Amino acid sequence: MKFRYDISFLRAFSVIAVMFFHFKIPFFTGGFLGVDVFFVISGFLMTQIVLRKFETDSFSVLEFYKKRVLRIIPALQFLLWFVLLASMVVLLQPDIALNAKYSALASVFVSNIYFWKYVNYFTSGDNILLHTWTLGVEWQFYLLYPLLLLLLKNYFKTRRQLFSSIIVSVTLFSLCLMLYLYKSDNNFTFYMLPTRFWELSVGGCAYLASSKINLTKTVKNNLVAGSIVILIGAVYLISEKVLWPSWYTLIPVLATVAILTLNADLKIFQNKFINFLGNISYSLYLWHWVWYVLLNNFGYASGKYVVILILLSVFSAFISYRFVENNKRIATLKYISISMVAILATCAVLYKYPSNFLTQKISLYNNKNYEIGNFKGEYIKNSKDAQFNPCNCFITNNQELKEYDFSNCLEINANKPNVLLLGDSHAAQFSASLRHLKQYNIMEASAGYAFPLIETRGKKDSQLLMNYIYGKFLPLNSKKIDLVIISAHWLMKDNANLNYTLDEIKQQLLQTTAFLNRNKIKYLIIGQTEYYTLDYPRIVMLKNLGRNENEFVNEKGLEMNIFLKKIVPAENYIDIYRSSNLIHFDQNKEMPYMFDSNHFSSYGADQVLDKIVLERIIEKIRK
Repeated sequence: MKFRYDISFLRAFSVIAVMFFHFKIPFFTGGFLGVDVFFVISGFLMTQIVLRKFETDSFSVLEFYKKRVLRIIPALQFLLWFVLLASMVVLLQPDIALNAKYSALASVFVSNIYFWKYVNYFTSGDNILLHTWTLGVEWQFYLLYPLLLLLLKNYFKTRRQLFSSIIVSVTLFSLCLMLYLYKSDNNFTFYMLPTRFWELSVGGCAYLASSKINLTKTVKNNLVAGSIVILIGAVYLISEKVLWPSWYTLIPVLATVAILTLNADLKIFQNKFINFLGNISYSLYLWHWVWYVLLNNFGYASGKYVVILILLSVFSAFISYRFVENNKRIATLKYISISMVAILATCAVLYKYPSNFLTQKISLYNNKNYEIGNFKGEYIKNSKDAQFNPCNCFITNNQELKEYDFSNCLEINANKPNVLLLGDSHAAQFSASLRHLKQYNIMEASAGYAFPLIETRGKKDSQLLMNYIYGKFLPLNSKKIDLVIISAHWLMKDNANLNYTLDEIKQQLLQTTAFLNRNKIKYLIIGQTEYYTLDYPRIVMLKNLGRNENEFVNEKGLEMNIFLKKIVPAENYIDIYRSSNLIHFDQNKEMPYMFDSNHFSSYGADQVLDKIVLERIIEKIRK
């Protein structure tokens, strides 16, 4: 079988695109599409392997599975052993337990299913194995796809055109399913095989079509060169503002199909360094994100440290490729089985006992830092819901509108001033604090992934709630509402569910305030909070090790606060950005004012209310 240098090139392109995207290197805003290119390549190669065996009547599905096991699992297990051992040294107790869970999920290729159901914006950023969802999708494809081809084997031999038509039809069905669901259930379409299947099976279509191409070498080369330009342009022009997968995903997928189908021989494909990257691409994909998360825990994953990240990633990938992927002594079912049992047993122990004798002995953190660093995990587990959602009035990104308690959350009280809290998680963070004000009737409509604006975009159920508030509830109850408090994480504007420009925010804010004024509804808008590059408890930990808090302030928060202040009248705007009134860390209670990078803890929210917001509420209601 002739070596396909174009496939090696595509692998190198894909892994560099993904790695540079994760490392936040400029001009790689669409680098995540490298995963889609990988999917197409996998489908192409799997189809080629199976159909060539069909032609010689030598295909065995068990042998196919065995080869996939020997090809994929050793490098993954090597990574998982490193991650499990490293977690005991450089991670904190809750992270050790979570990492053990994620390692177990990755080892049996079901990460994608778990992440679809449970990952949200409070938990995903520091997941050291988040990228293993792609392995879950591919492995599930490897299990099902050869069985589909086996069912169609007779058609392949006797009615080749019908065989091809069925593969194309299955591909189109998966594509249509994705296009039908991507706006309403983007989490499912992103993580799950049914809506990713087409990206892999279209690679099979490319293989089937490749034997029918009859073009001159010059035409092939020109078309392939054009497809490469399209891929490069897509990496540069596409960004996270776009829902993915979606119609836009057809761009890199079809460009990859063209390159694989045409099988051209461009000079760049023979480049030795590109081929080196292509060879180590699987291991490089595995290792780059692990290094990013580990170094980011200490604030060393941006700026000048990116070069170190790249070197560490490439070096680790080379070691993995040279001594694990190509090591036949390791690539045996016996070794893999023993290692699998050992990994799962280790995961079980670390999940159940993250604070054990070994972790306490080898951890980099002293006990004081350990307790501070543990704050986020413990807070999310034990306290966040009581702060954010004490009355079922906050719809998170994985909840539906039916879970919102309309009768309780929007109940008008005839004997107290009625105050409506409106927004996303940055409104919900004040929910419990406001309810301590017994002199007011606190109502609430909070929903993730939607701005508290008229005609907002966003996640479907969240959008429906906001539309109800502005379309029905406020107009019908305008004379009974004494104050509306609006708060949002406006930096979410770039999220694919929202995808707002600054000008669009301005226009919709003006429309919203005009609506409130027109209906004679008093309102206050709480401004943008500060936004850190790390979770604040970890910053406290690093401050104890000599780092400066200002190193970790993301200036986008300040820019957004200034932008909002220019739009909203001063009498209606509450500026809380890095307020000097707030104590950032209570030494006695060991309580930080934020539990992640931008959400207040109950300690912080109480301070904001007592020291800044309450006075404005009293003043506004009295007028």
